[in-house]
Amino acid sequence: MKNSNMKAINGIGKACSIISQIAFVFCIVGLVSIIIVEIGILAFPMDKIKLSGTADAMVTLEAEDMDFGIRTANYHYSENNQNGFRVDVDQEGITISDDKIDFGGIWSLDVDEVESTDNGATFKLTGDFGEFNKGAIKRKLSLKMLEAFISVIATAVTLFFARRVFRELAKCETPFTETTVRNMKIFGGVLIGYGVFTGLVLTTIVAGLAVLMLAFVFAHGTDLQRESDETL
Repeated sequence: MKNSNMKAINGIGKACSIISQIAFVFCIVGLVSIIIVEIGILAFPMDKIKLSGTADAMVTLEAEDMDFGIRTANYHYSENNQNGFRVDVDQEGITISDDKIDFGGIWSLDVDEVESTDNGATFKLTGDFGEFNKGAIKRKLSLKMLEAFISVIATAVTLFFARRVFRELAKCETPFTETTVRNMKIFGGVLIGYGVFTGLVLTTIVAGLAVLMLAFVFAHGTDLQRESDETL
């Protein structure tokens, strides 16, 4: 006869097993969708896209003192130069310099300074839509799909090992078994790897370490239970 604590462990394990299984199925559906989209991107005849027209704009930047810097999580840095305003560092594929704005090799605008004052400058931006690099667009979209595919694969692997832990807890007579400990250690390691892979996500890494710590706690409990059984 199971006590209330064991029943709670089984119940929570069963619920988590079902949830992780549903999430895993969604990952599989996502992987199939990404593959279909990727095939569509690769098969799409980009040469059939015809663009025409020109871009022409005037941009005025004004500031009391344009000697400033801005840093964000994307490492975007802005500073002034002799002509007024300059952005040198690439951010999300966009680079701005003295005479050109480049959009990640897909398209570019020519920049000409029209007027410069002590507290600002006016620039003329011109470009030709016919100069869009359609091949670069295709490569970037394909790369984004590949990144999404790898990310979903990593998530699916994590859910797979999580379900192994929950499924064991859902049916076990005691959580202090070598199978439970082994699955928890694998799951903790996978969580840490997932946290590192997805950009050093500290919450995920800490969660992985917590699972590993619990695995060793359960390992100690397993040893104690084995000693108790042998004594009896």
